[in-house]
Amino acid sequence: MISFVSVFLRLKKIASNLLRGFAMGIADVVPGVSGGTIALVLGIYEQLLENISNCALSLGKILKADFSGFIKQLKKVNFLFLIPVIAGMLITIVSISGLMVELLEEYPEPMSGLFFGLVAASAFIAFSLIDLLNLQKVMFSLATAVLFFALLGLRSSAFENPSSWVFFLSGFIAICAWILPGVSGAFLLLIMGNYASVLTAIDHQDFEKLSMLSLGAIVGLTVFSTVLKFLLDKYRDIVLSCLIGLMLGSSRVLWPWPNGVGVINDDGNEILSGTGVDWPNANNFLTPLLLGLLAFGIVLILDSISKKSAKSKSY
Repeated sequence: MISFVSVFLRLKKIASNLLRGFAMGIADVVPGVSGGTIALVLGIYEQLLENISNCALSLGKILKADFSGFIKQLKKVNFLFLIPVIAGMLITIVSISGLMVELLEEYPEPMSGLFFGLVAASAFIAFSLIDLLNLQKVMFSLATAVLFFALLGLRSSAFENPSSWVFFLSGFIAICAWILPGVSGAFLLLIMGNYASVLTAIDHQDFEKLSMLSLGAIVGLTVFSTVLKFLLDKYRDIVLSCLIGLMLGSSRVLWPWPNGVGVINDDGNEILSGTGVDWPNANNFLTPLLLGLLAFGIVLILDSISKKSAKSKSY
């Protein structure tokens, strides 16, 4: 009887973590919502970060040929928690990536409006995370925004038929969304111009490109888990200020008019990047605006829930 109860509770915990992974997977596909933020809302962020850190440290031991240290570090990983969460994320990402590609192809402007609202809300929330907002930090945000806005204007198009190394770089950069709440991996892919190509590779199960994406994520995880922890410990407000500037500057890609996210051809390649910024007309104004406002509200609600959850746990 005891063993049956124990097995039932374990299965229940696995199912619960799988569902959490589903929620994080949805967030990871949508630019502007971070999987780390969802983990924070669901109350598993610290546990996730600890397990990621232990995995990264174990990989570091392998690189140093310290195999006994690798085994010792690996034993600290709670695989009963981590594997269901990752499995849930992967299942969700694979399931909805085809839908996202189809939506981007059929409704580029409404999807741009949706993404614009998500990222705008994330930037708004990030301001509240700065401990002491002053002129210096505002200037850091504005300078980063202007620089990034200008750099995105130099990019005439997104990657068309990107090479395997582009996928490696995409995985390397996008993985930091796992570590830092508020930063969306899909958003980073979007501003790199490889968002649609990654979704298409997932939908078509292109294992060569996905292997390079995964390899980049593993290497990035090892690097970012150490570097970001150092930067956040030493220069937290400055890092957040620059991230806010990054989000503000990305308006050049996310602006819905014309076709901010990009146009996708029949092969699933993004062939036009939204670096042009124009005023909307009466025919294409309302839907992107309403979706943007809806997305903005959803992110604010999620942030409110996460703050209430953190506050209740502090008592």
